[in-house]
Amino acid sequence: MSRREVGRSARTRIRSWSLFQAPRRGLASGLALLLVLAGGCGSGPDLPPEVERWGLTVETARLQPTLRVFNFPDYLDPDLIRLFRETYGVRVVQDFFDTNEAMMARVRAGGGRQFDLVVASDYAVEMMVAAGELAPLDPELLPNWRHLHPRFLGLPYDPENRYSIPYQWGTTGLGVRTDRIQGDPQALATWATLFEAEGPPLRFALLDDPRETIGAALLYLGYSVNSTDDGELARAEALLARARDRAVAFTPATTGRDLLVAGEVNLAHNHSGDVAAARQDRPGILYLIPREGAVIWADNMVIPAGSAGSYTAHVFMNFLLDPEIGARLTNDIRYHSPNEGAWPHLDPELREEMGQVMAEGALDRLEFIRDVGEDRRKFDRLWTRVRAGGGG
Repeated sequence: MSRREVGRSARTRIRSWSLFQAPRRGLASGLALLLVLAGGCGSGPDLPPEVERWGLTVETARLQPTLRVFNFPDYLDPDLIRLFRETYGVRVVQDFFDTNEAMMARVRAGGGRQFDLVVASDYAVEMMVAAGELAPLDPELLPNWRHLHPRFLGLPYDPENRYSIPYQWGTTGLGVRTDRIQGDPQALATWATLFEAEGPPLRFALLDDPRETIGAALLYLGYSVNSTDDGELARAEALLARARDRAVAFTPATTGRDLLVAGEVNLAHNHSGDVAAARQDRPGILYLIPREGAVIWADNMVIPAGSAGSYTAHVFMNFLLDPEIGARLTNDIRYHSPNEGAWPHLDPELREEMGQVMAEGALDRLEFIRDVGEDRRKFDRLWTRVRAGGGG
């Protein structure tokens, strides 16, 4: 994922969250198309005029036969897709992207003619709203909205939640193979692990994501991830050039996860959920939030303007907002759920991870990426120079 706006004086931070007062990826190759079909290739079940389930009475005549979803890879439980088809007779077709930038370019080129539902990160929502690329949501079709924790509503990128519903959230830090590290792995909880060459060399992977990786360098230097100051960006570029020469590769999140599991790298700059997924395959993997700070992000469900499947997209969104369905989603993809109703149903390990982020006060060090407007070209040019200089 990538993220958003302004300079260091206007950091957007999440503070004083209390999430436990009560009990957001396989690599998409060339945007490969995956048809997820439940029960073979039939036309689906015979449905009555109305189906009442998951808090919503659905008029089946208004449903499209196919829901076209644009998503990050490995970010939707196939069992839930099958359950949705069995219930409503709707086939879910997914297409995939690896970065928000790739997603926005594709939506801009085709919009609602291509997709009915898109998963977009926070700053991408902000940019797409400004460009008139998203359709307003209908709260009447989203009764399960009430299960979302208030801390995940009214965030800066969509203050009234007119265009977006939170899907998953997480942070971006460091995944570590503790079996390959000498000494206390907690000593690696700093961006210096990537950007300074002191100590024994580490095999590490960097996210192939301009805003995330430039943001990590900015945080290490004590700046905002959204800084557009030329001097600060130049210092970040110098750090990234050194890190590039030491890194094994620049990778999408899923590839970095797989390299960590395989032992091709000992450390990966990656999203919290990908590291959690890696730990299921390799229990000795640890996730660290660097002490200088890190990116917090929220992925969201949005509907492109002009989509013919808006009603069906709302039904699917409401389905995913059901507490038990939401818990099944999070337990499968291993990120963090914004759905307070889902928390009691989460795997204990996931509940513990969320609690640790809160208890350690890490949220005071986290920052959303924001849209920086025309200054995004500075990030694009900087990233092009860094990537052209060598490395993975």
